Amino acid sequence: MGRKVLAIATGMLVWLLGLCLAAIGQEGWIVWSSDRAGDGNINLWVIAPDGTGARQLTTTFNAALHPAISPDGSRVAFSSPDTGTWYIYLIDITGENLVQFTDFSSAVPDWSPDGTKLVFNSDHDDEPKDVPDLWAMNLDGTGLVELVDQPPTADFNGQWSPDGKKLLFCSNRYGSYDLLVLDLEMLFVQRLTRTPYNEWSGRWSPDGEEIVFVSDRYGQPDFFVMDANGTNVRRLTDWEGVDNDPAWSPDGEWIVFLSDRGGQPDLWLMRADGTDLRQLTDDPALDRFPDWGP
Repeated sequence: MGRKVLAIATGMLVWLLGLCLAAIGQEGWIVWSSDRAGDGNINLWVIAPDGTGARQLTTTFNAALHPAISPDGSRVAFSSPDTGTWYIYLIDITGENLVQFTDFSSAVPDWSPDGTKLVFNSDHDDEPKDVPDLWAMNLDGTGLVELVDQPPTADFNGQWSPDGKKLLFCSNRYGSYDLLVLDLEMLFVQRLTRTPYNEWSGRWSPDGEEIVFVSDRYGQPDFFVMDANGTNVRRLTDWEGVDNDPAWSPDGEWIVFLSDRGGQPDLWLMRADGTDLRQLTDDPALDRFPDWGP
């Protein structure tokens, strides 16, 4: 009798685990940068959130970095310094139709919610070298516009809000690195973090209600989440090593991120409240900059 109960319980556990993994697996694809090919180059890879189906997306770059998946999941924007200047490129999620998007210094793209334009870092147009501002341009190459410009500070890594009305970005204009929000209609900048420490890698939740970010306020880089207005800050991770590069799942239930908690820099998953940590990749390669798209 006890053996039968144990078998039923074990079967239920396996079924529940499979159901949970399947639920994660239904939520799009994760694209990230890795040198796992073993050729010394960093290219883009794609994997399902349940850890299956890993495949190489780009093959010709020395360094393909900062991927961002389009809102419809069909294309990936990324940046590369291969030519000696940082440029932004586009490629289909299938690995086809690689094109160069910019012909001036630019990096770290993010898509507008309607998928018609990209925001990115740039130090071109007589800006101090390596002191970026935030620019945007339509996918057809028209409409280049500077959105944030406050020299001599660096304003970078812009993230469009899900409703397209605000731009989250990182800046050192107050000394340490903080997260700020630009209201694109009122052209008003609001400071969200106000510590003497560094906060970076801010990402909007899919519903626009919360922002996950990285902070070194306790010594090591850990994840925090706050309401979109900068209040109600909660700590998600407490790891003595490195946690970095967070990105939300399309349904807002999960976060994928880089961590060395397994002894090497791999991709991990956790629920949006910081629980249920799961290792997604497990190899000696450097895995960084994940993005999770539909």
